[in-house]
Amino acid sequence: MHIRDGVRLPKGVTGGRRKFTTLVELCQARAAAEPELRAYSFYADGRTEWDALTLADLDRRARAVAVRLTALAQPGTRALLCFEPGLDFHVAFLGCLYAGLIAVPVAPLDGTRTSVKVGRVESIAASCQPDLLLSTGLTFAKCLAVVEESPALAGLVRLAVDEVDPAAADRWRPPSIGINTPAYLQYSSGSTGEPKGVTLTHGNVLHNLALIHDNLYRPSDEDGLRRPTSVSWLPSHYNMGLIGGVLDPLYAGRSALLFPAGVFVRSPVSWLRLISQVGRADSCAPNFALDLCVRRISEVQLAGLDLSGWEMALIGGEPVRAHTLDRFSEVFAPAGFRRGALVPGYGLAESTVMVTSAVVGEGPLTLRCDADALTKGRVRPVGPPGGRRLVSCGPVPPSITVVVADLETAQECAEGEVGEIFVQGPSVGTGYWNRQDEVFHAQLPGRHGLFLRTGDTGFRWDGELFVTGRAKEVIIVAGANHHPHDLEATAETAHRAVLGCCVLGVEDGARELVVVLVEIIGDGDPDEVAMAVRRIVHTGHGVRVDDVVPLAAGTLPRSSSGKLLRAGCRDAYAEGRLRRQVPRA
Repeated sequence: MHIRDGVRLPKGVTGGRRKFTTLVELCQARAAAEPELRAYSFYADGRTEWDALTLADLDRRARAVAVRLTALAQPGTRALLCFEPGLDFHVAFLGCLYAGLIAVPVAPLDGTRTSVKVGRVESIAASCQPDLLLSTGLTFAKCLAVVEESPALAGLVRLAVDEVDPAAADRWRPPSIGINTPAYLQYSSGSTGEPKGVTLTHGNVLHNLALIHDNLYRPSDEDGLRRPTSVSWLPSHYNMGLIGGVLDPLYAGRSALLFPAGVFVRSPVSWLRLISQVGRADSCAPNFALDLCVRRISEVQLAGLDLSGWEMALIGGEPVRAHTLDRFSEVFAPAGFRRGALVPGYGLAESTVMVTSAVVGEGPLTLRCDADALTKGRVRPVGPPGGRRLVSCGPVPPSITVVVADLETAQECAEGEVGEIFVQGPSVGTGYWNRQDEVFHAQLPGRHGLFLRTGDTGFRWDGELFVTGRAKEVIIVAGANHHPHDLEATAETAHRAVLGCCVLGVEDGARELVVVLVEIIGDGDPDEVAMAVRRIVHTGHGVRVDDVVPLAAGTLPRSSSGKLLRAGCRDAYAEGRLRRQVPRA
């Protein structure tokens, strides 16, 4: 979709009332308006500020990097951004845009030749054919052998952005870019197959920034109060991390406090401790992060937290579970956390990041549905304690169109009928880079224009959008549809030793087998856990589990943001690469 118009800054954010058509204009206007604002702070250990960037610093260093890039490549050239956690990524990303290049954020290399990350970066390079590789001098030194031995990376021109002289900024000239110029490629997390790069224009991203701001409205906006500090551990190459930790602070006029995902995973309390330290804060995370906090934060740690200033906790990036929200609210209420701060949302990289979200302050809306009817694609509300509780992802914003359509006929579903979710609007990217794909060019009977076919299933109910799963991941048992996420949510409650699960549907030539991969912690007995999983999945869903694979904690493949890599799990199971835990003698 070509976008003809730009966006204005939100009320109360300084930088002018004109419409911006590029992210470069946005950054420059904000830097001119509040040059000394410490927009980004990085806490390398999750406790102490390690680095910081004012808006003036960001603009000046980005211009300097752009001058170097302009001398190395033509506008439209792709540049891989391979950075360890820190603020050099921000400089490199904006530097690419300032030079008219297309940024391609990827996960950082760790210097080991056998790393899965190397193969993933190589596959992304094969997809987008970059000319440049941007990182820091330290990372290049650590990963030099890996880069030089990789056919996909060895020939790329390398630039260490932290070694660029900021004085070069004075030679910068604005690039010839516009609202429909590609800004960056957002590659998928890999949870459903090979990575595909979504082409996002400046207009796509600007529209989504405005949509996010509007969706997350709160009464204090009317008083001209600045949005709270954003606290984030999400990696910058991940769509939620890139928007939330880099671009939203520019548009919303807020500061961001950032720290590494690895610190959060090792010590979940680090996240809540920083929110407590900041006071008034917003923070976003996937569903699993809340589960991790509930499981791993001790009563002693909880006693030292004050979460009363946590204004908005946006939960997305993977299916949001009612039980997770209940437990998190219950456990952290003594620390002042308010359930109304929880804001479930729905989005995907193909639509920049956000599509819908719940209303800030109202708390999650859940709907209890008859489980049997749901497997047949129908919604029938039931009273407690039966049924399945589904979490609303909020109403559909006026600037986009969301249609739920039948998986086979593409006819629009009535309210309460489950179908595939289609999205149309200015945030939707232009397509996958260098791929012919029907995903972005779907047509629906009775609807004008092209739609994004999300591959997600859900339904509309009383003005709210409910997401039930991925269409491609549906497991069919005895003619009934079951989403792996639902079976996983049940399996994870089977035993106290269950850390996480992945449910797969595996064809054996005659039928689809149901396989549960289970990570076990502590002294849990694998046979006991397997029996408990089989029992609870059968009781809760009427599904017979054909195979339970007990695994050590940390075995299941996950992205750097903690998202389960379902395709990786499937491959590992099929190839027999998973080492089953056996009972102790």
